[in-house]
Amino acid sequence: MHKTKFNELVLNITITPKSPLLVKAGGAQVNPALPDMQFVRTFHYEKGETIYIPGSSLKGVFRSYVERILRTLSSDQSKTACEITGENNCTKKIVDLMNERELKSWEIYQESCRVCKLFGNGKLKSRISFLDAYPEGELKTEVRYSVAISRLLQGVAAGPFEMETVVDGAFKTEIIITNFECWHLGLVALAFNGLNSGLVNIGFGKNKGFGRVELKVNKITLSASKETPRNEIWGVGRFTSREEAEQYGFNFNDVLRIETAPKECADILYRRVYDKEAWAEIAEKSIRILKEVLR
Repeated sequence: MHKTKFNELVLNITITPKSPLLVKAGGAQVNPALPDMQFVRTFHYEKGETIYIPGSSLKGVFRSYVERILRTLSSDQSKTACEITGENNCTKKIVDLMNERELKSWEIYQESCRVCKLFGNGKLKSRISFLDAYPEGELKTEVRYSVAISRLLQGVAAGPFEMETVVDGAFKTEIIITNFECWHLGLVALAFNGLNSGLVNIGFGKNKGFGRVELKVNKITLSASKETPRNEIWGVGRFTSREEAEQYGFNFNDVLRIETAPKECADILYRRVYDKEAWAEIAEKSIRILKEVLR
């Protein structure tokens, strides 16, 4: 399935901290000029050494929130959201089956829960990618201090610790969803809503109120392997044969209809570009499709 790109949706987004934000660097502290708990850094070809938010951190936040929502909505967790670190996760189930016989790619997809179908597992490639988020313009950082309290002595057990936080500025990144079903977009929209509502935070210090952010979609780029009506977004099942759709469990008539017209169109992979206003409609209608799928 991943050898052919049937459809792809790219969300260009801006992440703005609404409370102090700290994504901690791992490993030992080597620069004595930096705080004890420093923001993760990398080298960027234009910016040089810079603070950034790793794409893996964003993916983990999105996945964990989606898992929580689907477990709330469905009692059959093995089909909706497996315990990825538990004994009965999708990877283990698929490996056990592979030890008995050779599995086709569509069988691996069918045996995976709904969350793994989008985010992947040990035997299934993820359909969603999160690029690293780099600063857009200047960031304002400040050092905050914290101490560890001894419950026994009711006093300071260790500290104070220095924490480097971002308090103003913005990060830009992209989320890429390839060979998606329309309900996959509903899962992404749910995570957007959760982050923007403050139901889930990013990074360290969530119990201190750190990590609240706002996500804004700046641009949506939709690519397809063949021409489709301008008012329709086709899920992957609409591009495949009926037989292949049945094997994978795709909806052969997987179509999301929107009224918002694209701002740009190109013949290369039938590419269409939408502005930020289109995301509200796509999010609302994809969540509606997700609800139908979960019934």
